[in-house]
Amino acid sequence: MSALQSHIERIEEKLKTVLSRHQSLKKENEKLKKQLVKSEEEKEALVDQLKQSALQISMLKSSEGNSSKASRAALEKRINAYVKEIDRCIALLGDQA
Repeated sequence: MSALQSHIERIEEKLKTVLSRHQSLKKENEKLKKQLVKSEEEKEALVDQLKQSALQISMLKSSEGNSSKASRAALEKRINAYVKEIDRCIALLGDQA
């Protein structure tokens, strides 16, 4: 009977170890999820900042006094693309109303 008892005790010890490890991994998983959310928020902020900078560069290039016909055509193309995007957004907002 003592062999059976010692076998049960070993199983209980292993079970306690597994449960302890499970709890620590669960905590680590939650911590990593929070870090991931924070990193994604930081990435979005950086992407927005990059878009703002690109727009500022584009505006500075377009405001140069000695612009060529090619740059003027590129500016008109960008403006047309912005107008189309705005029209699409307005249409989407109209569909929601």
